[in-house]
Amino acid sequence: MKNHSASESWKKAIQNSKLNLNNSDLKIIENLEKLLGKTNIEGQISEIEVTQKFLDDQIKDAEEERIKNEKLFKSLSIITGLAIVIILI
Repeated sequence: MKNHSASESWKKAIQNSKLNLNNSDLKIIENLEKLLGKTNIEGQISEIEVTQKFLDDQIKDAEEERIKNEKLFKSLSIITGLAIVIILI
C-alpha cells in the first residue's frame, strides 16, 4: 500500500469514482479539496456551503437539460413513427 498525501488521495478518489459527473462537477469537487484545512472551522463550513450551492446549481441545470431532452426525444420518436407508417402505406 502506497502512502499518498490527502490531496493526492482526494484527486485519485474523484478520478476513480463511478459517479455520473461531468467535468464541471468534478472541478467543483476538486476545488473543495484545495480549500479544506486552510481556514478555521467557520471558514471551512462556509466553503462547504459554497460548494454545495455550486453543486445544487449544477443539479438544477442538469434537471432542466433532462426535461428539454425528454421533450426532444418524445417528438423525434413520434415523427419517426409517423415516417415509418407513411413509408409502409
